This record gives sequence, structure tokens and C-alpha cells, in this order.
Amino acid sequence: MDNSIEKLQKLHESVQRLESVLQEVWSLVDEIGEDDQFTDLLNKAKKYHSKKQSTDESMEELIVRLDEYDNCMEQIPEDGTAAVDFEDAIAELIDWMRNNQ
Repeated sequence: MDNSIEKLQKLHESVQRLESVLQEVWSLVDEIGEDDQFTDLLNKAKKYHSKKQSTDESMEELIVRLDEYDNCMEQIPEDGTAAVDFEDAIAELIDWMRNNQ
């Protein structure tokens, strides 16, 4: 049981780090969203996509890359709430294991 508790404690510490990393990720996502050059790039891609202009391979690739970026971003939890809940669950499990050895 001690080995399991030790592994859970390491997991708990990792989840704590995950929470702060998620906060940093979303802070940087906000920053890039406010970046004028990135916004211009998004607008060019939207304009190209909506106007059915002659094919531009570079713009087509940009659209694919932006879609991939958006899809991946949607899979990341928006805040550390999931990490906090997981952290609490791990801590409670560790306590139960210690109390019921």
C-alpha cells in the first residue's frame, strides 16, 4: 500500500503543476488572440476562405493549420478546475488509503 500511496503523491504533485501550466497556457492563448499580427493573419484566412478566390496553396495550408490549432485548443481544459478536482480526489484517496491500511 505504501508504494501506491507514494505513486499517488507523485501524481498529486504533477496535477498541482498541471493546474499552473493550464493557467499559463490560457494566458498565452489570450495574449496571442490579442496580437495584431496574428489577428491580421486570422482575418486574411477568413477572407480568403469566404471569397472563393483563386487557389492559393499557402493560404489553403494556413487554413488547415489554423483549424488544427483551434481543434487542439478546444481539447485543453479552459481552466484549472479539472486539475483542482483531480488533485482533491487524489488527496482524498491518499487519506483513505492511509487511514485504512
